[in-house]
Amino acid sequence: MIPTRLHGMIDYGVAALLGALAASRALPQPVRAVLGGAGAFHASYSVATDYEAGLTPAITMRQHLMLDAAGGAALVVAGLSMRRQSDEARALLVGLGLAELAVVALSSSQPVRGPGQGSTAQRLLGHGHAASPDTGYPPLDTPKPVAEDVFVVDSIMSAPLDVPLPVRMTVFRLPDGDLLLHSPTRFGFPLLDSLRRIGRIRHLVAPNIAHWTFLREWQRHCPDAVTWAAPGLRDRGQVRRSGVRLDHDLSETAPPDWGGAIQVVEVRGGAGFCEMALFHQPSRTLALTDLAMNLEAPRLPALLRGVARLFGTTAPDGMPPPYLRAAVRLRHREAAAAAERLVALRPERVIFAHGRWFERDGTAALRHSLRWLLG
Repeated sequence: MIPTRLHGMIDYGVAALLGALAASRALPQPVRAVLGGAGAFHASYSVATDYEAGLTPAITMRQHLMLDAAGGAALVVAGLSMRRQSDEARALLVGLGLAELAVVALSSSQPVRGPGQGSTAQRLLGHGHAASPDTGYPPLDTPKPVAEDVFVVDSIMSAPLDVPLPVRMTVFRLPDGDLLLHSPTRFGFPLLDSLRRIGRIRHLVAPNIAHWTFLREWQRHCPDAVTWAAPGLRDRGQVRRSGVRLDHDLSETAPPDWGGAIQVVEVRGGAGFCEMALFHQPSRTLALTDLAMNLEAPRLPALLRGVARLFGTTAPDGMPPPYLRAAVRLRHREAAAAAERLVALRPERVIFAHGRWFERDGTAALRHSLRWLLG
């Protein structure tokens, strides 16, 4: 059997191959269009699979293999049905499709680890994680003030093929002095001590389907903290299996315990995607997770730079990855209205999980980052 880690390497190799063939002028345009669509489709669900090569646990490995099979069958059907194209081009499509079906038949559906299974997150908690000095935004795992009662904590998480990716937590100090941790990053006792010097950790927020994997350690060491989750998160299989505790679902009515300082905006997409954006009114700071992304190539591992550029997630014109954009567009009208509400808040700064956050001109930068949704 092909182990899931090797399958992940094959996935990205296949996506790159399909993309290269789609750019080849030696092939007719209709065939190139099929290959390009197949490559983008393959990459989009690969990064969203809960296996070693995945970035976010949106689908299981079994579902991934079903999509692989569907994609392989589609290539075979396309090759057989495109009778106006050359025999060589049609044979290429059929051959690629059959090869993909063969890989599916030989592949394991049981990953050793993945972004939603906890093992990778636990491994990253160790201080021996091999990250380049240029990875992320040092100092890591340290609260850094960005405005009155607003702090960021830059850290590292696992990305596809277990390479490190920058990730960020936003910390708000509420009017009563308590702390709210938005999208908690990896736990560490020095970080815990630093935060306790700022205030009591009282609220933990899991704002979307991907940013929850570090919650359990924070809950263990902050037993009095209340956990708030994006709607639907508790229904996901990876979450149920993890043993993480989700006390309450968030809505656009902010909890009274937050002291009236934070406004909540819900952005819903298809495929179960939902992100709860938090706007800190006193500082005019907007906290997102994945709706905005602005990765700086020099701060990424070499394995991720080409993928990030291909996905359109790199600075200065970064957007969310294509699989997330596709999911959100399934409910385009509703999501676009929510995005307009975010822009209408006129934030001075916008903090998000991955990449260089918008320290100034937040409203204009946010509108540009959301151009794929706002038009």
